[in-house]
Amino acid sequence: LGRRRRHGRRQAPELSARRVSMAAHGPALERRAGRGRASTSATTASRVLRRATVACHSRSPRSVPAVGLVRREREASGREVRACARPTTTTTTTTGAAGEASTSYGGELTERALDPSAQNPFPTELPRGTTKREVSLLVRSLAQSNHEEVWPRAELMVTWLESQGGEARSLVDAWMYTEVLRSFRKRGEAGSALRLYGEAAARRPRLRLDSHFYAETMLALSKGDSKHAAAGEDIWNDLLRRSNAGLVTKYALTSFLCCCARSGDWRRALRAFHTDFYILQTTEPNKKGVALPDVVACTALMKALRAGGQWHKGERLLQWMYENGIEPNAYTFAELIQLLGDCGKWELVLSHYYEMTSSKSERESPSRRLRAPTANAHVFSATMNALCQSNKHDECREVWGKMISQGIEPTAITLVSLLKILERKHDGRRALEYFRLVQNRNEAEINIVVYNVVLSALSKSECAGEAKEIFEEILESRRVRPDRVTYETMVAAYAHVGDYRRADEFFRRMKFASYQPSDYAYVGRIKAYAKNDMWRECVSILKEVEQEDGVQPSVHVYNAVLQACFVTRKWELALKLFARMEEKKIEPNASTRALLSKICNEAIETCEDRQRQAATLSAIAAAAGALAIRTGVF
Repeated sequence: LGRRRRHGRRQAPELSARRVSMAAHGPALERRAGRGRASTSATTASRVLRRATVACHSRSPRSVPAVGLVRREREASGREVRACARPTTTTTTTTGAAGEASTSYGGELTERALDPSAQNPFPTELPRGTTKREVSLLVRSLAQSNHEEVWPRAELMVTWLESQGGEARSLVDAWMYTEVLRSFRKRGEAGSALRLYGEAAARRPRLRLDSHFYAETMLALSKGDSKHAAAGEDIWNDLLRRSNAGLVTKYALTSFLCCCARSGDWRRALRAFHTDFYILQTTEPNKKGVALPDVVACTALMKALRAGGQWHKGERLLQWMYENGIEPNAYTFAELIQLLGDCGKWELVLSHYYEMTSSKSERESPSRRLRAPTANAHVFSATMNALCQSNKHDECREVWGKMISQGIEPTAITLVSLLKILERKHDGRRALEYFRLVQNRNEAEINIVVYNVVLSALSKSECAGEAKEIFEEILESRRVRPDRVTYETMVAAYAHVGDYRRADEFFRRMKFASYQPSDYAYVGRIKAYAKNDMWRECVSILKEVEQEDGVQPSVHVYNAVLQACFVTRKWELALKLFARMEEKKIEPNASTRALLSKICNEAIETCEDRQRQAATLSAIAAAAGALAIRTGVF
């Protein structure tokens, strides 16, 4: 009773009829048989009930079973007692020594902490009798909450316990910090995870950090940007230095490989996979040899190799998995296919695809002890994306048909990933073709995100007419409605063809629909006027952005006006815009540097008068000197 599972929880208690009968008739047996054998039965019965109660409260607070005893029923064969489990949503009471009900998890502290409207969720001091398990379950409930006012209280709860000192401080362990880190990972709060890691590391050795703590920290960092992911190496090195406690596990290795995939450091990923894990790994007792990474870690390494474009090493990794008895799954092949597609190796893509879509007997190769997995939706999606990147559209249509024939319907995620490939290639009409294929088969999967990607592909392909038809289709649909991105994409669609009137029309319609335009919408309008050499209107839009409430002129807006000055050869105006950017402390980007270089070259080549040429060159050099030193243009 109460045996622990692998992941640490206790199994639900299952009371047999004999043990319940012992618990119910212990005192009667003691009176009947004296104090010897009957007292042992009574002690055993009380121990059974006590363990059953503890096991009930060890489950998650979301689904805690309450054990109830069904009344004894007289049947023809005799007396029989049954125990049944009634599912409830909260734990209520535990039986004390005096037989009275005492409050367990779900008391006043829990009610206040889980109440979103509570102004002061925590009392001034910890209530007496609060156990460590109750506090741990409360931290987990707070961290797993989906309410925006509740889930941040998990960290506040841990901080509050640390500030209490004494007995309250002794209740805090690494498990509570791990739960808070999971909530940060779920919401992409990489910066908060890094800060919490520093606070927890400063409390060592009182706080014993385990492998799950390090792994969750690195996983949270992998959800951030490349800088946060690069910080995962420091945590991995810290874990290696403290590996005498058995911290280097497969889960921790996978977490660090995810950080390497996000930061693009494929070399460090290979070193951790082939060196660190074997030198400082935790081997199981009574097990000869060393443990190998599992398929999840291999898939994470494949993802890191994809970030570095190392398709040769990806093929070697797959062969290494087969040689060492690690069976790759469909996700491993999906990552490898995407890696090969990024490198333009469409022949190898088709080779792996045919290997997974062949019959079971054909997938069993005599040179390999394991066979390739069956292709799923991820494999089909990765294969179609890789073929589209290499302009193999006939083969892509073949894969599409194979997916449909196997009963795998393309979802919105599958369609969006394929449409984005065509969007980057400015192939809007083919994107519209695939969109219609999915729409005719499963219209329920078409949401506004899919519509926006199709509009963007048509916009970049200068297919404004087709984009207008899609927009009208959205307005007529009852399932979706246009959002801010939809309107801004339509502004950009007409900007690419130089139709500034229609661009302004959709800009006004967006504001009438109560959407706040972003700098993307203003950039589209500026580009539409710049294509018609109307530089004055471009400058007017820039002033409009500066006067608009809630919108700050970004470097993208200035770059669009600078591009208009370059097209209309307004060199002096371009210099004034450079000076204005410096006044507003707007940092130039790579596009700004490229425009600066083109403006300088064109101004020198097109000036007819030598004096004007010298004056212009001097003015440009003076205005761009400080910028050139910072940006490294010259």
